Parts: sequence; structure tokens; C-alpha cells
Amino acid sequence: MDALTNATLAKSFVNASRRDVTRMTLPFDLDTLDWDRLEYLGWTDPKTPQRAYAVVPVDGTPRGILLRAVPSTRNQAMCNWCEDITDVADVRMFSARRAGASGRQGNSVATLLHADFRCPALVRRLPTAVEGGDPEAFIGRRVENLRARAEAFARKVMA
Repeated sequence: MDALTNATLAKSFVNASRRDVTRMTLPFDLDTLDWDRLEYLGWTDPKTPQRAYAVVPVDGTPRGILLRAVPSTRNQAMCNWCEDITDVADVRMFSARRAGASGRQGNSVATLLHADFRCPALVRRLPTAVEGGDPEAFIGRRVENLRARAEAFARKVMA
């Protein structure tokens, strides 16, 4: 993922109002992130834990998505983006209002994601004995699949 500035980040949101973007809180310094190891940037708003954000490259352009955590009693599920089978704890359902007129009419899409958006780290883990195979190829496939699934979700929001 290409490095983002605060200004680029703020302009990237496709389903958030200007007010939503100005209320957004970044929990980290963008200059300290390892952009080469991120397929997307995601975080939960520290001031409003049910609000979260994901910025996903779509055709090389960052597309920000405002997410809402859906209240859930589910403890374990597989994340739809990284599909990691070893870490199924703390996966939550997030909904996103669709962009444009469709979103203004109340239409949304949802997905299951790790609540702390740790997918980029999880896809880089070494394969288990059951998964086996070439570790480099395994990780490469998982990185590409994460990119594709995150982008597909962003496209659903934008459609």
C-alpha cells in the first residue's frame, strides 16, 4: 500500500460525510507505519469504539470506508478478509453504508473482520503443519487473497 498523508486519508472516504471525516480520530502516526506490509489500513475510533475505518487501495487509489461494528454475542468466527484459520477470536461483524444515493436510501453491506484489523500481520504468518508447503508461496498467496477480498468489499460499498 502507498503511504498516506492525513489530507489524502481524509479525501479518500467514499461513504462518509464531511462531518464524519472531521470527527475521525487516528490512533497512530502515519509516518511510523510500515506501508510495505499493509494491504489496507484499518482502525477503530478510540473515542467511539463502534465506529471503525478501513482504507483500501482500489485500482491504485485509496478508498476509505466508514464501518459500524454490529453488536454481537458471537465469540469466534473466521474473518472474511484474511480467512485465517488459527485466529478466529475477536472477529466482529462490521456494516458499511453504501456510497452515494444507495447509501442515502439506507442500503449497506456487511463483513466479518478482526476487530483490531490485524489481517496484514496474520496473512504473513508461517503455515501450520496441516497447511504445509512452501512458506514463501503460502504467504504470497495469502497476501494477494487479502488484497483481492478487501478490494472486492470496497467495490461493493462503492457500487
